[in-house]
Amino acid sequence: MTSFGFLLFGALLVHANIKEIHGLPVESLTDDDVIGQLTARLPGDDVIDRLTAGSPGNGVSGQLAVSTDRGGRPDFVCRGYGSRPDQYDCQRFYQCVPGRRPFHFTCPGHLHYDPRLRVCNWPWALRPQCVSQQQPDQTCGVPAVRSTLTGSHRIVGGEEAPPGSWPWMVSLQHPEFGHGCGGALISEDWVVSAAHCFDNIDWRSLYAVVGEHSLSELDGNEQAIPIAELIQNDFSLMNQSTWGNDIALLRLAAPATLNRRVAPVCLPDSGLALPEGTMCVVVGWGNTVEPTGPSDIAASDVLQEAEVPIVATARCDDMLPYDVTTQVCAGKDEGGTDACQGDSGGPLMCEAADGHWFLYGVTSFGQGCARPMTPGAYVSVPAMKDWIMQTIRDNSAT
Repeated sequence: MTSFGFLLFGALLVHANIKEIHGLPVESLTDDDVIGQLTARLPGDDVIDRLTAGSPGNGVSGQLAVSTDRGGRPDFVCRGYGSRPDQYDCQRFYQCVPGRRPFHFTCPGHLHYDPRLRVCNWPWALRPQCVSQQQPDQTCGVPAVRSTLTGSHRIVGGEEAPPGSWPWMVSLQHPEFGHGCGGALISEDWVVSAAHCFDNIDWRSLYAVVGEHSLSELDGNEQAIPIAELIQNDFSLMNQSTWGNDIALLRLAAPATLNRRVAPVCLPDSGLALPEGTMCVVVGWGNTVEPTGPSDIAASDVLQEAEVPIVATARCDDMLPYDVTTQVCAGKDEGGTDACQGDSGGPLMCEAADGHWFLYGVTSFGQGCARPMTPGAYVSVPAMKDWIMQTIRDNSAT
């Protein structure tokens, strides 16, 4: 609300202690395309098979069992999986796991072996399409602690989020004034927030605090990181036609240490449009009641969460006294659940079918807080996806 208060898996492949095993990753997939071909040459026996796409939908998968005896018992099993059937999939991988008996994993010299996942990382694969460049044991949009939302939780009115349930949540804090706006961690180096959060304030004085839960108590999970660079799109509070660009990218002065309490959220497909009624979640430390004046502050000390339905843009445009045709909207017709002052810049996030959470909107503005027939307006991350990706590529250290 207007006031200051994406994993590089690449293509993965495992090499076992046999003469040869290799994969041929492809750049795009449809439901019946080949994910890749695994060729295993074993002493006295050649086995050649291929991984094909699984059931229709966004997920593709396949499996190849390789045997070393005439009984057909598998010596190891190789599985291929991709969460999206296109070249932007940052999570496609091949992984081999022991079958009948354990064996030793080795990697070709150009691949990195991760003993915890037992995978070999091809680090340069798909890099132009992926936001983050994390180690292969990190993933986006998967909290270590699950939220317990039941549909009645809200930020206005107050309902505490379980600590660690939204590990990409960022509190933008001033050393003197404290929390001002929210943000979302999309990689260890980058945070997405709202551009209006930085009007009339020196962003160089702010810290991006990750791992935060209570603003008044430290629990040892917090990381306060200075901001090295602020990049905004074409936005001005004085020009309503630019409000759809109320987004900012913050490059951190040092990478966040990723762990169970700090992890990035996924980014959606460019142009994604969720149907009306899709339930998503907004979180923040903002006001728990609508303020009646500048001094009426009722911010939450602990992170709050709210479940809100997506509202069709055309219907939202009729309900709000602003042009929101380039934004996304969310809120209940009866009101009572909404983001509020201090929640600006925070994430509107939705859960994909595979359980990963993705950033669908950035909390931007609204008419009051939690009023009936008055949904909140959020910057559309799908509409800004290309700008986000290009900006990160242009401003990342080489």
